[in-house]
Amino acid sequence: MIKNYVVAVTLLIIVGACSSVKKAEKSIESGDYDNAFDIAFSELTEDKYKKSNQKLIPTLKEAYEKANKRDAQKIKEFEKLNNPTYLKQIYSLYVAMDVRQDEVLMLQPLYYNDKEVTFKTDNYDQDIEKARKDYSAYLFNTGTQQLAGSKLDARNAHKTFNELEFVNPSYISNLGDLIRQAKIKGSSLVLLKLVNNIQEYTTQEQLDELFRISESNMNNQWVVYHQKKEYNISYDYDVTLKLDQALISPEQVNTEIVQQQASVRDGWEYVYDGNGNVVKDSLGNDIKRDKIITVQAEVKLFQQLKTSKVDGTVSITNLKTNSLMSNTPLFGEAKFENVFALFQGDQRAIEEKYYQALQNKEVPYPEDTEFIKYALAEFRIKLLQLLDEQTF
Repeated sequence: MIKNYVVAVTLLIIVGACSSVKKAEKSIESGDYDNAFDIAFSELTEDKYKKSNQKLIPTLKEAYEKANKRDAQKIKEFEKLNNPTYLKQIYSLYVAMDVRQDEVLMLQPLYYNDKEVTFKTDNYDQDIEKARKDYSAYLFNTGTQQLAGSKLDARNAHKTFNELEFVNPSYISNLGDLIRQAKIKGSSLVLLKLVNNIQEYTTQEQLDELFRISESNMNNQWVVYHQKKEYNISYDYDVTLKLDQALISPEQVNTEIVQQQASVRDGWEYVYDGNGNVVKDSLGNDIKRDKIITVQAEVKLFQQLKTSKVDGTVSITNLKTNSLMSNTPLFGEAKFENVFALFQGDQRAIEEKYYQALQNKEVPYPEDTEFIKYALAEFRIKLLQLLDEQTF
C-alpha cells in the first residue's frame, strides 16, 4: 500500500513538472520570454535538485538568453533614438537584466544530463548607474519646468519629483522641499471660516473637531484646507460655515397602557363523562388533560425622549472670481430614547416583544452639552460629504 502511494506521488510530481515545461516552452514560442523564465525559475527554486525538474534547466537557459538579447536590442534602439522620454525604459531594462542574472546565479550550479549548464553574465553596475543618473537628470529638469508652469503643471511636477525620489532619493538635497512646493502650488487652497451663533452650547474642542479635515480621507488629494488664514498665501476658495441655532427639546416621558390576555396551561384536570364519572382509557386508566385558563395583565410602557438639532448653512465662494458657488443649508441631529415598562397582573399574559422593556429601567437624561456634541458630529459628516462633492 505504501509502495503504491509513493508511486502515485512520484507520478504526480512528474506530471506537474511536464506541465511546467510545456507552459514555459509555449511562452518561449509566443515570445513571452519573461513568463517562461519565471515559470522555470520558480520550479527550480523550489527544489533545484529534484530530478523531475531537470527538463526545465534548458528551458531556463533559453528563456534567459532570449530575454537578455531582446532587452539589449531594445536598449540599443532607444539609445539610437536619442529621445529623453526613453530614459526610463533604458534604466528599467538594465535593472531587469541585472535581476534576471542574480536569479540564475542563485541557482548555480545547475546540471543537465550530468553536465553543468553555464550562463553568460555581465557586470551591469556601471550601465545601471549611468542610466539612473540620466533618467534622474531628465526627471529633475522636467519637474523643474513643470513647477514653473500652471497649477495643473505643478501637479505633474509633484508626480515627477516623487518618481525621482523613488529612483534616486539622494539626487538633490532639497528634493523634499520641491515635492512640498509642487503640492502647495498644485493644490486648491480652501480657507475655512466659522460664524458661531450658538457659542453658549459649544466648546473649542468641539469646533476644532468640526473643522478637522484630513486630505488623505477626501476624494480630491489636490485640495488643502486651512482653519487659520496664512497671510502669505493666496487662497482659491472660501468656505464659511454658519451655525445658526441649536434646538433642544424638553425632557419628555410618553406613556402607553397595553392590555394583555392569553390562554395558558395551568396544571391538569380529569376528563368526565355526561354522568360526572372520570373517563377511562382502554387500559382502565383515568384520562387527564391540560387545564387551560385565561390570564390577564396590564403593561405600562414609558418612553423617555429628548432630541436636539443644530441648524446652519455652508457658503462656498470662488475667491479668484469673487463669485458665490453655493449656499447650502445643513443640520445635525441627536436623539435620546429609552423605553422601559412596568406591569400588573399575570406575567404569563405578556407578549415576548415587551420582555426587553420590562428589563429596562428609567435612566437620567444626558446633559444638553452632550446633545449638541452628537448633533455637531452628524453635522460634520454632512459637511465633509458636501466638501467632497465640490469641484475645487
